[in-house]
Amino acid sequence: MHRFESYLINKGYIKFIFDAKSRKYKKTNHHTLSTMVNLDHRYIHESETNLLNKIKEGKSVGSGISNEDRSMEVCFGLYEVGKPPVLIHPRPRIKVKRIKEIEGINKVVIEDERFADSISVMLQSESNEDIFKAMFDTSIVFRYDLTE
Repeated sequence: MHRFESYLINKGYIKFIFDAKSRKYKKTNHHTLSTMVNLDHRYIHESETNLLNKIKEGKSVGSGISNEDRSMEVCFGLYEVGKPPVLIHPRPRIKVKRIKEIEGINKVVIEDERFADSISVMLQSESNEDIFKAMFDTSIVFRYDLTE
């Protein structure tokens, strides 16, 4: 389990997997790999009783569970096994200045939170508390200069 997942659980979040075929949540205490070798868990806070009751009743997304019900859900996982965790939603804002080779020339670029490498830099550099806060506060931007 990644340290950020432990942080969420200690804050009162409950770990689920989301079955894309049935569009239902299933409570889990272990990691579950998808058939595409992804690791994707959904975390719902224990205070979200409306959503938790709908899950308990066996309702599915689109048939009883709305996008509004899911607005405070946290998603965390891996895109590929053996690589750093990069699947996180909502994504904190990130700006990473780095040098990349483009058409044989080294250029300075600024990457944002859409890039898996940027997410990895953030997860290694920031505290769990700061990451969690930035997930829900878009005024926070993590900035890194990797050109130095």
